[in-house]
Amino acid sequence: MAWALVSAIKDQLSSLITSEFTSIADVKGEVQKLESKFHTIQAMLNDAEKRQVEEEAVKLWLDKLKDVSYLMDDVLDDWNTAMIKAEIEKQQKEFEEKAETSSAAKKRKVWPLISVPTLLQHRAIAHKIKELNEKLDEIDREGEVYTFVLTRGNEEVERPRTTSFVDVSEILGRDKVRDDLVSILLGKGSEVENPHVISLVGMGGIGKTTLAQLAYNDNEVKAHFEIKVWVCVSDPFDQCKVAKEILESIEDQSPNLTTLQSLLNRICNRVRGKKFFLVLDDVWTEDSTTWKPFRLALKCAAQGSRILVTTRKNRVTEMMGSVNIINLEVLSKEDCWLVFSKIAFFNRDPWEFEQLEGLGRQIVEKCKGLPLAAKTLGSLMQYKRSIEEWRRVLDSNLWELEDEQIESLYAPLLLSYYDLSSPLRRCFSFCAVFPKDYVFSSDELVLMWMAQGYIKSKKNVDIEIIGGDYFENLAIRSFFQDFERDEIDGKIKKCKMHDIVHDFAQLRSKDVCFTINSNIGLETDYKTARHLELEIPEEA
Repeated sequence: MAWALVSAIKDQLSSLITSEFTSIADVKGEVQKLESKFHTIQAMLNDAEKRQVEEEAVKLWLDKLKDVSYLMDDVLDDWNTAMIKAEIEKQQKEFEEKAETSSAAKKRKVWPLISVPTLLQHRAIAHKIKELNEKLDEIDREGEVYTFVLTRGNEEVERPRTTSFVDVSEILGRDKVRDDLVSILLGKGSEVENPHVISLVGMGGIGKTTLAQLAYNDNEVKAHFEIKVWVCVSDPFDQCKVAKEILESIEDQSPNLTTLQSLLNRICNRVRGKKFFLVLDDVWTEDSTTWKPFRLALKCAAQGSRILVTTRKNRVTEMMGSVNIINLEVLSKEDCWLVFSKIAFFNRDPWEFEQLEGLGRQIVEKCKGLPLAAKTLGSLMQYKRSIEEWRRVLDSNLWELEDEQIESLYAPLLLSYYDLSSPLRRCFSFCAVFPKDYVFSSDELVLMWMAQGYIKSKKNVDIEIIGGDYFENLAIRSFFQDFERDEIDGKIKKCKMHDIVHDFAQLRSKDVCFTINSNIGLETDYKTARHLELEIPEEA
């Protein structure tokens, strides 16, 4: 992320050198020195960003650099604002002069194009640039201690070489558990309690949600139930929000009710006597009092109704009163290889498969049987053609991470993250500001990236088209999922981010992206915040 920030500032400094401001404030030399330092530091960043994961001293150095970079970003914003204001004043004076028709008015003294306060403001900005130059000098000297490998880095964002997305919705290696789950949903077993609760349990990235989706969309399951509802719960379990989503799915419109009791009463009336299937995805709460009102309200449904819960926690299954518990295990080596190879070798020549299969199987060993890891690594390797590129991934020191905060699944994500160009890294990290299970509109997300200045413009290319390429790159590399496509051109309209990928994005931007809950007192120091999400829970 630091690379992208420094790169964006260096580009702005280049334009500043040639601007009217440098001649007014006589700071061209300072700006050129600042640009030169950013250029030197930029060459260190590719190595520094990888080493920060393992070396705390390097992380602290990067934090200092990011602080100065953000300060420089603020100064450049001040400068841009001052120049826009000066241009507006200039145009306004020219308009007033043209509007004057009397000879007396023509003899009036013409106002200067740039007012005295603007000149003072420019001098203040020049002083800030000089101070930042001194801070950057110190950071540059400190960087010499770490003997970083100097590289040009991965800066350009190439247009994706293909728009084909491999369909990985089929669950490989889960045939038996899929058949068992569908059988339970269809009532082929003993009825103990209504509604009958089934829980899918397993670690993050093991395929719980994907298996639930497959069962939810099974043709027999569709025909069996009169009402089907899918709700992503996540943490915390917001009772009113969950109740509203259930009701909205049933009625196909947003309910105008506000209290939990009124919402549950209507849900009870809507499902009364009907065979009802509810999926509660990603449940975390172990508090039975949170779930009890829903359990009582849903007893109105017809015999044979089902609730399917996905969770990482065994205690949740007890709290929900699960009759059937399905513990998802990791994939076998061969099934994990099938997931990986289906993506990595998509549309490749047979001779490439023969050359790279050995290395590929060694890389799959690193997935530890996790489908998401296999999918992420498959997406990473899809565009790596040479044996050398595959070996570099296999031999990466990122596999050796033992930090308790870095889950085993994060190593594949780190490899994919550092394979991105710097603008794409910043665009991906920006997504951490959104809540889990947020439905992204691809067009709106591109506009937000544009507003943040994250998209590098190209001559004669519309910036929105470039932003679309950014989004497509991230989608192809499996940073997004659950795509909703346009029926006409097949382009992605909406998508989501896997909760593990979202956790990873938050990890990469934890010092700049924060969420504030309006019901909870501020417990964090937000002085480094650049993006804030405000959560306002609905009243029960």
